Amino acid sequence: MKTILAQTRSFLHLLRTAFLGKEKTFTTGGINRAIVLLSVPMVMELLMESLFVCTNLFFVSRMGAGAVAIVGTAETVVSFVYSVSIGLSIAASAMVSRRVGEKQFETAGLTAMQIIYVGLVMSFLLSTVLFVFNREVLSLAGIPTAMLQEADVFSRLMFGSVFFLIMRITMNGVFRGAGDAATAMRTLWLSNTINILLCPLLIFGWGPVPALGLAGVALAAVIARVVGVLYQVVFLAQRRSVLVIGKAQLVPSPEIIRKVVKLAFAGTLQYMIPSSSWLLMIRIISHFGSDALAGYVIAQRIGSVVTMPAWGIGNAAGILTGQNIGANQVARAEASVWKAGLINTCFLGIIAVVWQFYAVPVVGLFTSVPAVSGNAVTYLHYISVAYVLLGYTMVISRALNAAGEVTVVSLLYILMFYLTQIPLSYLLGIRMAMGPDGIFLAILVSEIVLASACIIVFRKGRWKYRKL
Repeated sequence: MKTILAQTRSFLHLLRTAFLGKEKTFTTGGINRAIVLLSVPMVMELLMESLFVCTNLFFVSRMGAGAVAIVGTAETVVSFVYSVSIGLSIAASAMVSRRVGEKQFETAGLTAMQIIYVGLVMSFLLSTVLFVFNREVLSLAGIPTAMLQEADVFSRLMFGSVFFLIMRITMNGVFRGAGDAATAMRTLWLSNTINILLCPLLIFGWGPVPALGLAGVALAAVIARVVGVLYQVVFLAQRRSVLVIGKAQLVPSPEIIRKVVKLAFAGTLQYMIPSSSWLLMIRIISHFGSDALAGYVIAQRIGSVVTMPAWGIGNAAGILTGQNIGANQVARAEASVWKAGLINTCFLGIIAVVWQFYAVPVVGLFTSVPAVSGNAVTYLHYISVAYVLLGYTMVISRALNAAGEVTVVSLLYILMFYLTQIPLSYLLGIRMAMGPDGIFLAILVSEIVLASACIIVFRKGRWKYRKL
């Protein structure tokens, strides 16, 4: 009994340490302990993101299938555009974690500032273009002309606030690279809590607050994103991380900016591959009507409840990889990836079983339209089959990125999306008249192809010798 109590206290202390983010370097000590310290705040961060996505979908779905289609399409556009921030986040995690592993904290701080400078420029340009050409962008993404007026104010607010979304993701990449996953977690919790509270209030109104409908969804997002970025700026100004940021680090460094841009460009292209494929998938699925499209959007959102925490474990493996390579401990980096992959696979394997039995009641929380519900449930049943291998995909892709093999991951994504998923979706769904079922089967096959390729590439070990 005393042993159990001692182990419980030890575990609770470990969780407390993870939440507070007291440890920033993970090149010594037990690998399992390091995985827990990094993955717990990342998992909690993405659990909040999952909660926000589902809460947002719950309220939006109350406005009908048209509103779901507008929000889903607009957010698909946003996900395509903020690929820039994902690229910067990849660069931040890889370069900052490598410098932290080498214990070059001044250089890590200098690198962080160059990433932020690039992020400021790119986020301003992208948000401005989207704001000005919002209708043209939505029309290109597949929104019918009759729905553009309804989507106008919503899309302008959402697209205009892309500036703050990109900066939040970019700076969270810096924090993670510095081993400070807890701060990234707190940023997202603060931002999404505000969004969750404001969303129903601004959509449906209450007391003196008018009902804004779709515009309320966007306004809640704008406020939440601004607050999140302000929190990050205050944290950096207080100098509470391992990053050393003084006057010397504020000076632009053309040499580091070139490296950042090169790696971020590769990371941006990497993320644009799945993002652009999602736009194409929207167009393919919309061929079968709004019910099929709404079902696909709902299923993807619900699926994020389980995949986002799993990505948190993948992100933890990436930071461990970067820091340990920087500390010249490649064997420890490799062992960390395989252990994190096993944990992820076990977790997603359990979720896959749950989806087979409980997909129907869960989908029922978001729609009562039989055609929409049927498509959503079918998608979840198909994709859950790939969850076992998907656990390793998430971990290995993040580890390869952290090692600087960003182009390799991009090629793997091309294999999955452009050579497998999109052609097969069109062939099975439209040409062979299998409908949405054919599309969902194509997505399953593409996930299996990607997972298998990731494992093969990682086992070859070329990532161990990548200079960054």
